[in-house]
Amino acid sequence: MSLISIPQRFQNIFSLFGTKEKNILGVDIGSTSIKIVQLRKEKERAVLETYGELSLANYAKTEAGRSVILVNDKLKEALNDVITESQAKASRAIVSIPLKNSFITTMTMPELRPNELKDAITYEARKYIPIPLSEATTDWWVLPPQSTESAVTSLGSPKRSNINVLLVAVPNDVIEKYKNIFSKIGITIDAFEIESFALIRSAHQESGTALLMDMGASSTKIVLVDAGVVRMAHSINQGGWGLSQALQQSLGLDFERAEALKREFGIIRRPETQGAVSVLEPLIDSLATEAERFLLDWKRKGGRGISKVFLAGGGALLRGIDNVMIKKFGVETEIINPFSKIIYPAFLEPRLKEIGPAFANAVGLALRGF
Repeated sequence: MSLISIPQRFQNIFSLFGTKEKNILGVDIGSTSIKIVQLRKEKERAVLETYGELSLANYAKTEAGRSVILVNDKLKEALNDVITESQAKASRAIVSIPLKNSFITTMTMPELRPNELKDAITYEARKYIPIPLSEATTDWWVLPPQSTESAVTSLGSPKRSNINVLLVAVPNDVIEKYKNIFSKIGITIDAFEIESFALIRSAHQESGTALLMDMGASSTKIVLVDAGVVRMAHSINQGGWGLSQALQQSLGLDFERAEALKREFGIIRRPETQGAVSVLEPLIDSLATEAERFLLDWKRKGGRGISKVFLAGGGALLRGIDNVMIKKFGVETEIINPFSKIIYPAFLEPRLKEIGPAFANAVGLALRGF
C-alpha cells in the first residue's frame, strides 16, 4: 500500500479515475473535527462538488474546540453525519493518517541494485521503526538529490556512492480501524496518506526549500519540503486548543469565551486585547522557536535555508500569526488557500478563502488523483 505521495514530475502520478466513477472524497479526521471535500474530475480539472466540516465535541459531550478521542462507533456516527449533511455521494475516499500515528525518517543507504536495495531497506527499517515490521504497513522511496546536491552535480560528476531513502510506516491496527469504519458506511478507501504528504499538494511551491506548518487543535505538524519532496517531519504537542485553554485559565474565562476571544482578536495588539495577547504571544513564540530548531537540524544535515513558510490548519487563521513567522524566519509567509487549485462557483469564493487553511489536508487528499 502506497503511503507516500510522489511529485508528478518524478513519476506518472497514479490515477484514481480509471473507472466510470469521476468523483472522490478527501477525508481528514482530526482531533476536534472531521473535514471532507468531494471533487469531480472534468477534462483533467478538479471541480468542487461539496465540502463539509463537523465538530466532534457533541459526540464526546465536551466543549467545541477541545481535542477528543472517539470510540469507533461514535467516529462512524460522526463520519456518516458529515457525509449526509454535506450530501456527498462519492463511494471512494482518500483518508488521512495523522502524523502522530505514523513514523517518517530518512535513511542513508549505499547504491544497490533494486532487488538488493529492497532487502537492505527492510533490514535497516527494523532500526528505525519502534514496532515489529509485521505490525506495520511500510513504504519507501529513493529521494532525488537535495537542492544543494543538485547545484553541484553535473553530467561529468562522479556517481554518488550513497542515496537517501524516505521511509514511512503506519501501525496496521490504525489502518484496520479506518477500513472497518468506512466499510460500515459503504465507502471504499482507495488509499491512505500521511497528512504531511497531502498538505504539500495544497501548497504552491514545487522548487526551492519551504517550511510547512499545519497548526491543528492538539498539535502542530512541521514539514521540511525540498523541491516538492518531504525531507523531514515533526509533531509538536501544542495547538489551538492549548491557546484557548491558556486564555481560559489566565483570564478566568469559560472555554467558549476564551475560544471566541482567540478567534476574534488573535495576537493583534489593541488597548482592549493587551491581556489576551500577553498570554498568547509567548506560546506562539515558543512554537516558532521549536520550528526554528527543527530548521537548524535540517541545516546541520546539509540542507539549505528556506525561501518560504506555509501556514495551514485552523491555527493559521489566528490573526497576526503570519507576522510572527515573518519576523522569526525572515522569509515570505503564505497562509494556504487550497481551494485556489480547484474550480468552484464564484459565489463561494469569500467563504472558501476564509476556511481554506483548515481544509488544506482534505483538499490535498482529494487532489491525489489529479
